[in-house]
Amino acid sequence: MPEKQPELIEHRNRSQEAAVLFIHGFGGNSGKGTWGSFPDYLKKNRYLSNWDVYSLSYATRLRIDFLAGLWEADPDIPKLALYLRTCCTHPPLDRYKSIALVAHSMGGLVVQKSLVDYDDLPKVVSHVMLFGTPSGGLRKASPFRWLKRQVSNMSSNGPFIIDLRQRWLQKFGNPSGKPLPFKFLVVAGDRDEFVPADSSLAPFQKEFPQAQIAVVPGNHLEIVKPSSEKHLSVQLLCKALQGNAGVSGLWNGAAVAVESRHFQKAIEQLEPHQDELDADAIVQLALAFESVGRSSDALSLLEKHRDSSTDAMGVLAGRLKRRWLVERRDADARRARELYAEAYRIAETAGDHDQALYHGINIAFMDLAYAQNRTEAKAKAAEMARKVLQHCQQAEPGKWRYATEGEAYLMLGESSTAMERYHACLNELPAPREVESTFMQAKKVADLMADRKAFDQLDHLFRGNEES
Repeated sequence: MPEKQPELIEHRNRSQEAAVLFIHGFGGNSGKGTWGSFPDYLKKNRYLSNWDVYSLSYATRLRIDFLAGLWEADPDIPKLALYLRTCCTHPPLDRYKSIALVAHSMGGLVVQKSLVDYDDLPKVVSHVMLFGTPSGGLRKASPFRWLKRQVSNMSSNGPFIIDLRQRWLQKFGNPSGKPLPFKFLVVAGDRDEFVPADSSLAPFQKEFPQAQIAVVPGNHLEIVKPSSEKHLSVQLLCKALQGNAGVSGLWNGAAVAVESRHFQKAIEQLEPHQDELDADAIVQLALAFESVGRSSDALSLLEKHRDSSTDAMGVLAGRLKRRWLVERRDADARRARELYAEAYRIAETAGDHDQALYHGINIAFMDLAYAQNRTEAKAKAAEMARKVLQHCQQAEPGKWRYATEGEAYLMLGESSTAMERYHACLNELPAPREVESTFMQAKKVADLMADRKAFDQLDHLFRGNEES
């Protein structure tokens, strides 16, 4: 008998919080046979240094299951789906707070089946990336489906594929009104004749607009056996795992993935009784909604409870501000400015300096970003920034005070002092979402102030870019 393949290969295990798990396809294996140097290219990418990397093996041989029921046969896809879930919920994978599943060919069907069958798996899976997966089935498999269970499962007109597509749409489809709980990448090869695009891409192109659909060079095997780290498959995967995050530290791709699972958990716990939440929980749920792409739900919740606290007013204003920066709706800008001003008035009257500095710096930002006259805008923002710094002096030390001071000093043209305050903010270990929010607003302020040096320094400080 041939030597048994290892079930789980550790390409990198540093006991981190997030892991990438490669899953091969029909007739493949977890070593170089299927993936080649793909895992090695991930390990070399400095932006992904906080991800552990594994590959999973299972029984799939290029032979007929003619002894099925008598002695042994390769497991069918439903059984492999349970196997995947079992591996993810037992050592060593069970300790990870976030897992990215990267699958090739039939392995992608195993992943999809596991996600629809077992509700605990989507709670830990942050990314699903399918390469050359016959999600719509294979017509060429139909004549041979009686020879092997795995081939039978892949038949385009067989019960497995029909049921999988119906249940995937029911559980994750857009009609539910909720976006996917994980980042979703679907990739086809431009010369893949084994799994054509109408099977790998078409099942997701209409019903799942939030999925990233891509085509890369290569046939069915070449798309997952890249010859260099510059291959488009590697670039797509690395970018999906990294997102907008920096190289390392507080704001890296793995940390963002872990945080996304925390947000998903918060939604599951708080959404069922959202009408009974206290002010802090309302803000927490709204931020969780936005983090998973449910911006409209966040806005609706905050509009309903806008008077619960000045914090809720500010978060609502922040969602409107973000939408204005993207869609440029004039009404959003005006309403955001009004909400910030009202919350600032309440906080200042109450002597709440922590809330006053938060709303005040956003008033200054809106004045800087919204005004037509650049000179007047800078003067108006600087005036408010000085008031904000006075509140900062009386507020409790902490990440938001330091970040606010950084932004105020940017508006006053004192970029060196601004960088010192932003550095102090990062030393307070803010969460990834907080780092991203601070970074994005700081970059916008530096751009509006036409301060190129500060713009580049912020990249280096927050993202660790060597080129900055």
